[in-house]
Amino acid sequence: MEDLIQLIEIISPNKIKGIELVYSDEEAGSNLQQLYRLIAESESISEEELISKFYEGENGKEYFNRLKRELKGRLINTLFLIDANDPKYSEIARAYYNCYKNAAAVKILLARGARQVAVQLAEETVYKAEDFEFTDILLSLAKDLRFHYGNILGDSGKFNYYKNKARHYAQLYLEELKAEEYYTTLALTFSVSRASKAEFSQEAVRYAEEMEELLDHYHSYRFNLYAFTVIALRYEIANDYENNIATCQRALNYFEHKEYLASRQALFNFSFRMLSSYILLRRLEEGRQVALRCLQWADKGLFNWFRVMELLFILNLHSEKYQEAYEVYKEVIEQEHFPKQYSAIQEIWHINEAYMYYFISVGIIEAGENDPIKNFRASRFLNEVPIYAKDKRGNNIAILILQVLFLLQQNQYGKIIDRVESLRTYMHRYLRRDETFRSNCFIKLLTTLPAANFHKVAVIRKSKKYLEKLQSVGIINNNSAELEAVPYETLWMFILESLEAN
Repeated sequence: MEDLIQLIEIISPNKIKGIELVYSDEEAGSNLQQLYRLIAESESISEEELISKFYEGENGKEYFNRLKRELKGRLINTLFLIDANDPKYSEIARAYYNCYKNAAAVKILLARGARQVAVQLAEETVYKAEDFEFTDILLSLAKDLRFHYGNILGDSGKFNYYKNKARHYAQLYLEELKAEEYYTTLALTFSVSRASKAEFSQEAVRYAEEMEELLDHYHSYRFNLYAFTVIALRYEIANDYENNIATCQRALNYFEHKEYLASRQALFNFSFRMLSSYILLRRLEEGRQVALRCLQWADKGLFNWFRVMELLFILNLHSEKYQEAYEVYKEVIEQEHFPKQYSAIQEIWHINEAYMYYFISVGIIEAGENDPIKNFRASRFLNEVPIYAKDKRGNNIAILILQVLFLLQQNQYGKIIDRVESLRTYMHRYLRRDETFRSNCFIKLLTTLPAANFHKVAVIRKSKKYLEKLQSVGIINNNSAELEAVPYETLWMFILESLEAN
């Protein structure tokens, strides 16, 4: 079902004239047409509901699977009829669709013996693909043309011409594959592995140094995209955020001077990669300006837009622009595509919503009468139990800390003791001293609350050494800016104010 939904989402908005490939006139009103329409026009419909609309009996699912397979095949055929010259596509997107479609057509024409048409189309496509540096297409077509002029026509001039092109693009393609492999290896280790940064930082340095040497020799769009990303990752892994920003700026300078090759995706990628560094370096206003620039390259309501809005939200919180952070929260929650986003995105904004609710409750933020925050249920949030094993971004510790903040407001000291014990367990099982030292320090600060019987003066006295340790290790030592949507020093200030109020 997910395959069909994705294909229909691509095809339906393009108003394809050749929709008869999905169903012919004879099939109008058929099950094939009805299934297409039901999926295209429904906000959400389950496979079980669809089966019941078409078939009855124990073989219904089997017949429905056949219908799905047939529709999927028709939809894939219809992809080739999408008008790639539609003005809504960027210049590089139009070139991408046309070149890859032409390259596929060349292969089919050659296989069917239509060599003259195939060669003419191949040469036209090479001319366009060179403008946009589509190395894999250029290599494939150069090989076909080399074979044609050498083996079929015996034209030594054109044979040598395409022989040299094939060699050049073969080498370039190998370097692009290497850069992509290095990037993917680092990205996988960085996001999935439980190994500390130190354990693979040497590998990152080796990859980055190799990419630096090759940057002077290879200038394709794809190679530079991955090579600069590998170099930037090397500095992120080393917590060298100044050099990360400098590398991203080098990449931006490169892509901004690629004329029509300066796709907004590359500009977005390297601008976005700078944001966390700006936060950790406390260069907050610079980061805010970069975030606003990123929004110009991100389609509103799509994945990248939500990623930028998250960091813009954090930038506002760290700058103590709480009301502006609240406006960012509202724009995200009220976005029509928000309910369709990945669960990870919805989860982080659920936590951000809790921050906003807390700030409203302590009078820092003003909310409108009909704002979505009114639907937040603090009691339900207090009953949430984080799943530690799935925590990738520090969400669990954020939930537990927020629960302590809410309970302090409600004078529920007995329940705070339970939460502090959960935090202590979290610290011993999941936090490392090297990479999450600040989180360790903050949890130890919280343990002083019950130890001091929630008496403010006693809490200040008992927490002094932990607060000094926290302050001695700046936020720059975090893995990422997302680990502290609100700096721990700020949260501790709110906790002490809650004690004063009591």
